[in-house]
Amino acid sequence: MKSIARLVTAVVTVLFAVATLCPAQDVKPTDLGKGAAFNGKKIEIKDKGEVAYLLSFTAGKEFEATTDGLKNTDVHLFVYDSSGGEVAKDDSPGPKCSVKLTPTKDGQYKFVIKNAGGANTVTFNVKVAK
Repeated sequence: MKSIARLVTAVVTVLFAVATLCPAQDVKPTDLGKGAAFNGKKIEIKDKGEVAYLLSFTAGKEFEATTDGLKNTDVHLFVYDSSGGEVAKDDSPGPKCSVKLTPTKDGQYKFVIKNAGGANTVTFNVKVAK
């Protein structure tokens, strides 16, 4: 009986560790079109909420993605390439985030914005180099 209890405890511990260490990417992204034509977006994000967006970029054209919140909550910005690999992030404290990236090939990138510490209105912007 004790061995079953230990097994159950071990399994629960492992599942908790995996859930804690692996970032959730289950929010369905909204396609916002071409990054060069994107004019920014105001987002209402709940406490512990997240949103995801897709934008397309041209190889060799650096872009900078930023967030800025009206309140001082902890906002994080993650960027993933088309294969799902994380290519940039800003998880520093506060509502402002900034990442710069120069795509090596044409394609879509997923931007995940996460919020902690209370509801906030966050402005998401992307500027592409000319």
